[in-house]
Amino acid sequence: MNNLVVKSVDLFGDSVMAAKDKEGNIWAGVSWFCNALGMTKGQKDKQVQNVQTDEILQRGATKLEAGVFDPNNETVALRIDFVPIWLTKININGKTKKENPELADKLLQYQLKAKDILAAAFLPQYAQQPGDMQYTKADIPVGEVARLSTVMDRVMVRQNSKPHDIARAFEMLCGQFGIMLPDNFVNVPEYEQMTLTI
Repeated sequence: MNNLVVKSVDLFGDSVMAAKDKEGNIWAGVSWFCNALGMTKGQKDKQVQNVQTDEILQRGATKLEAGVFDPNNETVALRIDFVPIWLTKININGKTKKENPELADKLLQYQLKAKDILAAAFLPQYAQQPGDMQYTKADIPVGEVARLSTVMDRVMVRQNSKPHDIARAFEMLCGQFGIMLPDNFVNVPEYEQMTLTI
């Protein structure tokens, strides 16, 4: 890729390398995201491999030659519309949560805001506060939103999340893309059935 505009983008106090190509696509360095999230080298290597081999993610992945982000190494980058999908696919196991409890909270912030922050760094029309972005129908890749919500639902069901928590996560996702839902979309039960172990 030639004629790239390269920037270090501040993401909640962490630095992520990103670049805009001549077609207007914005690419984010996968390993920089992993470093910002506090992943180990092994976790980072796994994520770089996942981005290149996953059936959906590889459609939005590319390799940038040495010198673009890293002076000595080529870098795997992901187009920003695939970043939320990738971040949603990251599974945090119980051991990682115990060793790095901040990771889950940080990952959620990245899932919800990273795309907008990266876009704002390169596109003047996004130069608002993240979360205040307003989307038009032309801006929303409906198929990608649907795929992201399917992956999110699958992950939450596997983690035995409560139905109202899944609905709340879906409501947050829709809000991120400017999709309006009814006020009573999330139905929180008045009480929860619990078991007592003796």
